[in-house]
Amino acid sequence: MKRDFNFWVLILVFGMPMLFIAFIAGLYFIPCGFNSDCSKSSLPAIIHTPIPTIIPASMPTRESGEAVAAGSKCLVNARTLLSGWVNSGYQEAEAFRFTDNNGTACQATYADVKTLFQEGNLWYSGASACITCHNSDLASAAAQMDLSSYAGITAGSRRASADVQGNDILGGGNWDTAKLNDMLFIAQKMPLGRPAGAIPPDGPVIFAGTQVAAGSEAATPAPSTEEVARPSNPGDPGEAIHLNGNPVQGKVIYQANCAVCHGEDGEGGVLNPGSDDGTIPPLNPIDSTLVDSDYLLFATNLDLFIQHGSTPEGTNPEKSMPAWGEANTISQQQIADVIAFLISLNK
Repeated sequence: MKRDFNFWVLILVFGMPMLFIAFIAGLYFIPCGFNSDCSKSSLPAIIHTPIPTIIPASMPTRESGEAVAAGSKCLVNARTLLSGWVNSGYQEAEAFRFTDNNGTACQATYADVKTLFQEGNLWYSGASACITCHNSDLASAAAQMDLSSYAGITAGSRRASADVQGNDILGGGNWDTAKLNDMLFIAQKMPLGRPAGAIPPDGPVIFAGTQVAAGSEAATPAPSTEEVARPSNPGDPGEAIHLNGNPVQGKVIYQANCAVCHGEDGEGGVLNPGSDDGTIPPLNPIDSTLVDSDYLLFATNLDLFIQHGSTPEGTNPEKSMPAWGEANTISQQQIADVIAFLISLNK
């Protein structure tokens, strides 16, 4: 019995290593054969699946003067985007034009602009979104101003309640006089808590709007078939259209000189015997053919009447529009201010 036990002990001691060596050898020689590089492997040939070409991470840059395909995104700073929107009449749905940081003609809508107010970490690293403090809860909103919606932005600041119009922050369509421009770029007081030097002078750069190909009919609105109203007296636009108008001052000038005929707020209704219409045309709302989303075109349409005057159609109209500009009754700056006020009435 003892001898049998010793025999099996010897078998285990010497047999186990031999079995282990045989196992390792089998793992190598069975698939690869008796060579060191597995060139005579008995495994079936590997079928390789083609890998699609990987798109480069950076696309080729556009050469100067090379045509641009309409629809490509534009790279633009906040100041350019906001000024283009405001100066074009800050419409909610209509597209406005601007030139991006690469000098490319582009167009965008309010949907692009609102990103500047609603996105965090945009103006500087760690910055809260503007709507964090300026939201629809006017009771707690900073400056009682709501930047979370188009209606809130155009309603202005310092609002007593949601149904009350506040202080205009868009300059009546003139970016140079807009409070928003002053706070963000001139006085540089907002966004609140901005570290010194953390924001470029023209604000953050974002992708917004789309590029407009030269001569693209799709990007350019079809011209209206309705003829734009013109004064009876001929003449070119005056210097006023190139000046920055102040709608607040314009209201004062308007009420002192124009309200007697056109109404306190431009509502019209003043009788004008002898004219075909029988009344003096209202300015709020104004003749729709004079309105244009392009601030300069809108201003020009109004300027022609103010500069040169006009006599309404009729047998013998009692009242006519004076040539305020030609007669130097009011200055060109005052005309610019009145234009800014009238445009603000027709938003």
